[in-house]
Amino acid sequence: MLGFAFVGALAYGGIPGHLDQERGHPLLWGSLHFVSVGLAIGAVTLAAYLVEGWIVWPLGGFLVTSIYLLVVGAESATTYLWEHRGDE
Repeated sequence: MLGFAFVGALAYGGIPGHLDQERGHPLLWGSLHFVSVGLAIGAVTLAAYLVEGWIVWPLGGFLVTSIYLLVVGAESATTYLWEHRGDE
């Protein structure tokens, strides 16, 4: 996860100290995605522990990519719904 945070800090010029809507940072989406990255790393670690042989390499890549994208999408949807609650 530290590698992900490091690359994110390089890409965006640092990590803002305070995330809020007034500065244009969505509260959850502006985070470092610790939940999605953590779940992806956990899944690939579990797969590497349980599966033997060369198949773990493509399986690990598939797991880490799909879990990260699904969870980060859920984080984004949650953030959108949270920020727009009561706008109806």
